[in-house]
Amino acid sequence: MIRIQLINRFPIRTFPLFLLISFILYCSPVTIHADNGYRKLINCDLHDEACVHRVDDTDIILEVKPRPVRAMKDLVFTVTLSGNSESPKSPPYIDLNMPGMDMGPNRVKMNPVGENVYEGKGVIVKCPSGHRVWRATVTVPDLGKAEFIFDVIY
Repeated sequence: MIRIQLINRFPIRTFPLFLLISFILYCSPVTIHADNGYRKLINCDLHDEACVHRVDDTDIILEVKPRPVRAMKDLVFTVTLSGNSESPKSPPYIDLNMPGMDMGPNRVKMNPVGENVYEGKGVIVKCPSGHRVWRATVTVPDLGKAEFIFDVIY
């Protein structure tokens, strides 16, 4: 008898309303900007200029065009190595991911376009959660890695 009362109390026709309210709460501005904890990790503003990280005696310079950097658009990634290092034996590569969230593999393969200058094309996907803080890990063989953490426009 209790079971019948509960079913009558919450009829099935209210279920779509429950789904709608859940969706609104999930996509609310509070949730969309819940990555504020990761926003403090941002160390690069690729919207305005190239970013630089030093590894040993080499500057690893990352530039992304077109600007501003937007998700779901074809982007050209340029890595320039500047300093006292020799050219790497193989080209650098970039792994794109989000801090604190596994987005699956997303690697940008780089090709040489000049002396110590490499280019590759890639796409930053739009995270269903609405989070916009992304990380580009540039790996230079025989040298090391540099992490560029930046904001993406959706």
